[in-house]
Amino acid sequence: MIEGESILCFAPEPWAHIWRNRHQIMSRLARRNQVLFVEPRPYLRNVVRDVRAGKLGWADLTAPAVTRIQDSLWSYRTPLYAPLSGRYPLSVALRWLREAHLKATLRRLGFGRPILWLYRPHMADVVGRFDEKLAIYHIVDKYAAYEAEFEHVYDRARRSSVEQAEEALLRAVDLVIVTSDSLWEEKRRHNPNTHWVSNAVDYESFAEAAAAAAPPEDAAALARPVIGYVGAINEKLDYDLLREVAVAYPHCSLMMVGPVDLRLDFSGLDKLKLPNVRFLGAKPVEDVARYVAACQVCLMPYKLNEWTAHINPLKLYEYLATGRPVVSTAIPAVARFQGAEAGPLVRVAADGASFVRLVGEALAERDEQWPRQRMALAAQNTWDARVEQLSGLIQATLASKQG
Repeated sequence: MIEGESILCFAPEPWAHIWRNRHQIMSRLARRNQVLFVEPRPYLRNVVRDVRAGKLGWADLTAPAVTRIQDSLWSYRTPLYAPLSGRYPLSVALRWLREAHLKATLRRLGFGRPILWLYRPHMADVVGRFDEKLAIYHIVDKYAAYEAEFEHVYDRARRSSVEQAEEALLRAVDLVIVTSDSLWEEKRRHNPNTHWVSNAVDYESFAEAAAAAAPPEDAAALARPVIGYVGAINEKLDYDLLREVAVAYPHCSLMMVGPVDLRLDFSGLDKLKLPNVRFLGAKPVEDVARYVAACQVCLMPYKLNEWTAHINPLKLYEYLATGRPVVSTAIPAVARFQGAEAGPLVRVAADGASFVRLVGEALAERDEQWPRQRMALAAQNTWDARVEQLSGLIQATLASKQG
């Protein structure tokens, strides 16, 4: 692992949000480096909305800008004037104030020249503003595809804006990391120093949860067997397919665990108003593994579209680390598990009917070799190993810049 570096990470969600790959990566890098996790700045309309709804109180609005998460890892929230953008020249002045406050925070924490780590496509103008020694763009999705999937919220014309902004960022940074082979094929055309680093799992946490006897109280109260989905509840999911599963197995509980994306077309959730479907809400990161382990069958019920064609779900290896049977739609991320030679490590459905059938097959699984093989596969794909891989790429890129 790299050591003694200062890492300035601009994240797309708060630290307290559902954990993504940046949380796993930054928490590990902080063991030997300093990390400042910059949360997305709020916007005035959202702040006003949340205050009116009672989601934000005075304590939230006056909270310190910096919160210590662990040794050498801090989260940062932009100060109160952050929501104001304004028009030129006010926008320039406010941006200068925001940057000045962040730079002062870096000095106060004793940061040196940072490694700039970016996760959002509209950040080309950040590159070069912090005297960074290295700029990284880490891509986990095809962001332009969001505009097609959330067209009931966003104007489709924004897709072109996202594509243009991302191309500028790809050209500006020193190193590009992607999480799928399809993203690698696409992004390396704009930056030859683009590398595919797959997502992974905190193996010990999930394997230990699988061995534990007691599931969480709300999961234990469900009728068994439990067919479960654990993750973000958003537009990626096929709610018609989930309904088919719930209807086909009325003696089972369909457990949905995770935060609901407020941009979601809620007509999808309405389809799951069935007696055996239970939504248990978002859970603390330390409890997620226990909910996965509470399932007899774990689902990856994704729609097949441009967005999911490029995803690399964290839950794949998280599910496998518990040894539980996994049933997935035929997204490219699980293509290697298709075919008789792969066995039922992951059951991949060709269509809705086969998905429902494979859930039944998974419920009936009794061969103990498959849980062992799933866990062995997950053990080969840990976040510790991924951080070592990322460190090697960073060291090579730094050496290239210095040479």
